Amino acid sequence: MKKQSGVFMLVSAVLAGVLFLLPSTGWSAGFAIREQSASAQSSAYAGVSAGGDDISSIFFNPATMTLYEGINISGQLAWIVPDIELKDASASTTFGNPITGSTSGNIGPQALVPAFYASWQVLPDWFIGLSFNAPFGLTTSADSGWIGRYHGLGSRLRTYNLEPMIAWKATPWLSLGGGVQVQYSDARLTSAIDLGTVGTSNVPPVPGGMPGDPSQDGFAAVEGDDWSYGFSLGVLLTPRNDTRIGIGYRSAMDVDLEGEAEFGLSAYGEILSLLSGALQPTGGSASITLPEMVTLGIKHDVAPDWTFGAEVAWTRWSRFDRLVVEFDNPSQPDELTLEEWDDGVFVALGVTYRASDRLRLRTGVAYDQGVVPSPERRTPRIPDSDRYWLSFGAGYDINESMTFDAAYTHIFSPDARMNLQASDPGNEARGNLSGTFTSSADILNTSLTMKF
Repeated sequence: MKKQSGVFMLVSAVLAGVLFLLPSTGWSAGFAIREQSASAQSSAYAGVSAGGDDISSIFFNPATMTLYEGINISGQLAWIVPDIELKDASASTTFGNPITGSTSGNIGPQALVPAFYASWQVLPDWFIGLSFNAPFGLTTSADSGWIGRYHGLGSRLRTYNLEPMIAWKATPWLSLGGGVQVQYSDARLTSAIDLGTVGTSNVPPVPGGMPGDPSQDGFAAVEGDDWSYGFSLGVLLTPRNDTRIGIGYRSAMDVDLEGEAEFGLSAYGEILSLLSGALQPTGGSASITLPEMVTLGIKHDVAPDWTFGAEVAWTRWSRFDRLVVEFDNPSQPDELTLEEWDDGVFVALGVTYRASDRLRLRTGVAYDQGVVPSPERRTPRIPDSDRYWLSFGAGYDINESMTFDAAYTHIFSPDARMNLQASDPGNEARGNLSGTFTSSADILNTSLTMKF
């Protein structure tokens, strides 16, 4: 009865967290959320695709489920504390008028990211499992009067991913696995509108427009949601008792966000809306493809108490070429943001030391390649850049059936320039914006795993 009660409490608590917390700020390249495992994070995710620590590895490689006998349940909770600030900023309209405003301080809100995993060995060589994650997400939020307000005030993407899986231990050295992803996504984008520039650029111009004047600013909010589907595949090789090699694949998913757009207008904006028919509540949509990811992990026992891990992951971020918001109102021009991202590579090395029968100590380092190709494509919504990880943590067996893991990571990012040009497509009304982003993050991740 005690074990059943413990399982019920753990599952209930984790599912409540997944449903009601905000899995909205990732700290991996692009807007992926790598923080899916406390045990793997403690070694900077080195070798996670080869499994072996706990069932959270099935997110990266479903074939690793065959490493965990019986019934396993694991709940994870990551606390992400980013610091993203814009320094030495300057801005001007397409006509050369200066745009004034603050630099807003830290635009990266804190976030809690939960995850849940379960597996069941239904036959000696067959396993079924389930994961519930937030694989993609972002949140940036700036003050209404900040200098980059025309390029973005708030950005939010949240994803909730449910994935049933199956794995088969085909031979003592080969396991295969796969899963079906069902994902819900919702997004909200807000920005100020330089109505002075919009009216002055209009054909014919609307008299009274003052480009860059905050007293004429408008406000736009666009939000939408969608369900999407994908799959995962995995292979686990055990060529020797002391060595495992895992390969995982998570597919791309097409997301077609459908929703509404609303506008807040100044007195000048009301006149502009009346004359043009634009800037009125309307339906809107945007389509993006969330990228596929391929991972390769290796775990090798170099001594009875020491295990070395290595991980390489490739993510096809080049799918994110542009973000286009289309409006149902034919008088409302589409919103275009050029992205033109590069593919990204993540590389990690880590080590685990078994200090005792119950205690495991881990540490690791990683390099996560930024995917924004140039300062001209770095935006306040996603000021992505290279990241360098330093992680450490521990796993402790509370008893034979319960394990607690904790990990801490500090992420360093070099300063990243931004140089957005009013002459680029989509930026005429947003103007020129330049400056340097300074970024870092601290991540604390914990998990409780139960085995039966």
